[in-house]
Amino acid sequence: MATYRGRKTDICRTVGFNIWGNGKCPSNKRPYTLGQHGPATKDRKNRSEYGEQLLAKQVIRKYYHVMERQFRNTFELAQKMHGNSSLNFLRLLELRLQTAVYRLGYARTIHQARQMVSHCHICVNGKVVNIPSYRLCVGDEVSVRDRESSRSIARMNHYEGAPVPPYMEANVPDYSGKIVALPEREDFPRFFQEQQVTEFYAR
Repeated sequence: MATYRGRKTDICRTVGFNIWGNGKCPSNKRPYTLGQHGPATKDRKNRSEYGEQLLAKQVIRKYYHVMERQFRNTFELAQKMHGNSSLNFLRLLELRLQTAVYRLGYARTIHQARQMVSHCHICVNGKVVNIPSYRLCVGDEVSVRDRESSRSIARMNHYEGAPVPPYMEANVPDYSGKIVALPEREDFPRFFQEQQVTEFYAR
């Protein structure tokens, strides 16, 4: 299974802000590009149109912790669906199993969520699923496996206080959550520029 093993916060330094809201992200203290000339660089202001589109793509891709091939395949699938292609694209990314685990608070980060799924700590509709990219549908129930080693991870991450999005319904005592609707544009981060991604792949 391919996965990115480099520094995960590089994208935050590039865009100049913390995209995940992690309190320990280096961009909180150093909101500028990596390197010795980072504080003095002007590349954000002088970035080309292609550079802006590429950066918009990388922000969304890194936010959801998806490799390039999966990301492009998801985009192409969204293009074939009825309705708004950009919104469909974000919905496909948001309804991945690893994203749902992160949203429900069972993991502190999207990267830990991927690991929890891969290590068989998560169930979908009562069955163990170890595929992070598993696509959820409205009505599916995501839960932490009924064993101490799995549920202790969720407790350590204080899942009870997680800000669950409107399209999900959390059942805190049962360590579970249900997809009750499709996410709308307001449910996604405001800094997403999905139209830029569409223009990038249309080149």
